[in-house]
Amino acid sequence: MGFWDSIAGLDPEQATLLSTIILVCGGGIGIIMGSWLFGGRVNDLRSALEKSRAAVEEYNDTISKKLLEMDEQMSATMEALNHLRSGMSDLRDEAQSQGNQLRNALKRHWYSIRDEIQKAAASPQIHGRTRTRYARFTNNEISALLDAMEMDQTIGQRLGSFRNAVELWVWHRNGRPQLTEADVQRMREIAIQTIPHYRPD
Repeated sequence: MGFWDSIAGLDPEQATLLSTIILVCGGGIGIIMGSWLFGGRVNDLRSALEKSRAAVEEYNDTISKKLLEMDEQMSATMEALNHLRSGMSDLRDEAQSQGNQLRNALKRHWYSIRDEIQKAAASPQIHGRTRTRYARFTNNEISALLDAMEMDQTIGQRLGSFRNAVELWVWHRNGRPQLTEADVQRMREIAIQTIPHYRPD
């Protein structure tokens, strides 16, 4: 009697038990063979995942450090820019203050010269009608007043200095070009030359 004949002669209960034993044995063999065949690959995959996770964490740490360094550098740069902006603002304020002082000094000397011209035009030595004509010239018409006094020969030797003062004032009246200390000093000297007992300061 062969093996298969013996199996065929089993009753249903014996056949079920035999099938169960065969399945259990087959499953155990399958597990053993699967572990033997794929166990190395699974370990390799787990190792690769661990390495990838470690690489990602290292990259994130590097990026975080770089971002922190960039933030510190940006903060330092902004602070330096703020200092520079503050310094430039101080310099601008100082230059503006100095410019205002120069302009005020120029005005002070010019107004004194203008008053001296108008005083000369109102001299009692000049004929009354002529003085009346001179009085019609406004503060902005000093150059025209000098022309009239020159034509009438009532201005004397100070005419050239007065004209230089008028030209210098007109040149800087509107704030251009940039006023310099040399220009202020020149107006001051004209005032000293043309106004008796002038005290500039």
